[in-house]
Amino acid sequence: MTEKRFFCVLVILSLVVFGSCTKKKTAASDDKLIKFASCNLKAYEDSTKVLAEEVAKLGYTLEYVFLADNTQLNEAVERGEYFANYHQHTPYMNEFNREHKAHLAAAFKVFTDRSGLYTAKNYKTLADLPDGAVIVIPADAGNNFRAFTILIEAGLLKLKEGVNEEGASQADITYNPKNLKFIEVDYTMLSRTLEDADAGFLYATVAYDSGINPSKILAAEPERFQAADIIAVREENLNSEKTAILKKAFYTDAVKKSLRDSFGGTEVLIPVW
Repeated sequence: MTEKRFFCVLVILSLVVFGSCTKKKTAASDDKLIKFASCNLKAYEDSTKVLAEEVAKLGYTLEYVFLADNTQLNEAVERGEYFANYHQHTPYMNEFNREHKAHLAAAFKVFTDRSGLYTAKNYKTLADLPDGAVIVIPADAGNNFRAFTILIEAGLLKLKEGVNEEGASQADITYNPKNLKFIEVDYTMLSRTLEDADAGFLYATVAYDSGINPSKILAAEPERFQAADIIAVREENLNSEKTAILKKAFYTDAVKKSLRDSFGGTEVLIPVW
């Protein structure tokens, strides 16, 4: 889910680590211990707990922590305090690496959190949006362009010739026949601002957690931009035994079921296995 392609929501937790997190303490030798930092949203927490059970079946111990901040999650792995993290998609990780001169790498994909333009109004399709419609979009570079790709596919936007869709900004828009207005907000605020806008970019999980009916989606993001969430490690750990253990433990029916159960038995998240 980081920059997430996705941003984790701060909650009140009983034990504070790195400012806001919960931590599962263990007693295991370092060679059989995998320290794991996860987002504190429900689906991540639920699947992490099941993952720990599956890791134990393979003779290892998963010591996990739930953090509320994407930057902290990545810094914890970059500094070597945790072996892997679980909260983001590759575009977000790549942006973090560029900005922080970090060395994170995608160990393996876990699921796709389908994204799109949603509305809290009575519009049925993008064509129903009025002239001058206000659309809220993520402010971060790792997600900002994603709403544009949906509108480009629908013929409602064009970019400067030669500009790559991935990473494009409002300054690159050359064709906007409906005179759509874009308001950039922190991703954690998108669902809250949707009521005051005509449409907004959301992941399926955020829409579900915000009580937004899935039928309110106006258009889905093009499949080529549906970035899967990943488990991230430092580059030198890509081919390590611990990474292999994590992948084997994650790609199980038990973890798949936990992802579905987090959303009332529905497949809001799409597992890659």
